[in-house]
Amino acid sequence: MTQRDVLTTVAPPISGDEAGAMMLRHFGLTGGVRELSSERDRNFHITTPGGQGYVLKFTNPAEPQPVTAFQTGAMQHVASRDPALPVPRVVPTRDGEAQTTVLIDGYPMILRLLTYLDGTPLHAAPASPGLMRALGTTLARLDLALADYEHPGSQRDLLWDITRTASVADKLHYLADGPRRRMVERFIARFADRVAPRLPALRHQVIHNDLNPHNAVVDPAGHQAVTGIIDFGDALKAPLINDLATALAYHVTSGETPFGSIVEMTRAYNAVLPLTADETELLPDLIAARLALTISITGWRAAEYPENAAYILRNAERAFAGLEKLTGDEAATARTLLHLACQEV
Repeated sequence: MTQRDVLTTVAPPISGDEAGAMMLRHFGLTGGVRELSSERDRNFHITTPGGQGYVLKFTNPAEPQPVTAFQTGAMQHVASRDPALPVPRVVPTRDGEAQTTVLIDGYPMILRLLTYLDGTPLHAAPASPGLMRALGTTLARLDLALADYEHPGSQRDLLWDITRTASVADKLHYLADGPRRRMVERFIARFADRVAPRLPALRHQVIHNDLNPHNAVVDPAGHQAVTGIIDFGDALKAPLINDLATALAYHVTSGETPFGSIVEMTRAYNAVLPLTADETELLPDLIAARLALTISITGWRAAEYPENAAYILRNAERAFAGLEKLTGDEAATARTLLHLACQEV
């Protein structure tokens, strides 16, 4: 039987009433139920009468069970290595298990309950230097906590892996023909020729792999502290530097000075977890690769699932603008500034 893919398998619908009933049956909790947006799973925000928030997560039926177990274990591992890190905590079932399996319309789906992390979504907070430093520091701590985590489910064939950037070339026809598409085509060809061959020699470990502005929440009062890093759905074992590159990709065009946000985040990350010379040299290309992935994958998925296009394309315009800066006239400036940021330890 051909293995289904989570990016092309639509999770069956689940009503709020069904979610609430399963919450009670498997976790012994009741509360208000609100569905959350998700690219591939079915997620619900649960608020108990006492005000405690949770995320009830029904994992896409196409996701292999070892991969789901790997993600659950990653959150548990981080909680044990650095308890102060703001990542979701796994709430056990009434039987004391980290997850259980339920049938939805005949499909087995893994059900988990996670703590809900309050705060302002990162995409709604101003990109101040202080916030960028907090993101860099928190991500470095997360990577340090994951450094010794091993699990067979970490070896994933995931399209959102920067290492696989060249593999999305066959999806570029979904983009409108014109200068933007040709910019992406040129970069992907360069990546395959000059960058990809160097990646196997870099440090590899389990990484979060998706610190985008919708996967972090910050202190609502001053927006200067990270109060949550969520969604381990794209975690995998890959070059360590890919985690920083992924996070930086969403902030290339923000900041009080040119490339100011990514410089602040890089400097803060490097102060906690110093980068090697090769990682520093490749960082600008890896940031650009994440942007090329974002453009290519979301363009394809929006065409395939037009009813969910607004959610899928939420980062597309930022990605085009960032890739233009990193591959055009300002590319040399970005490379110099990032190199200098990594020398300040």
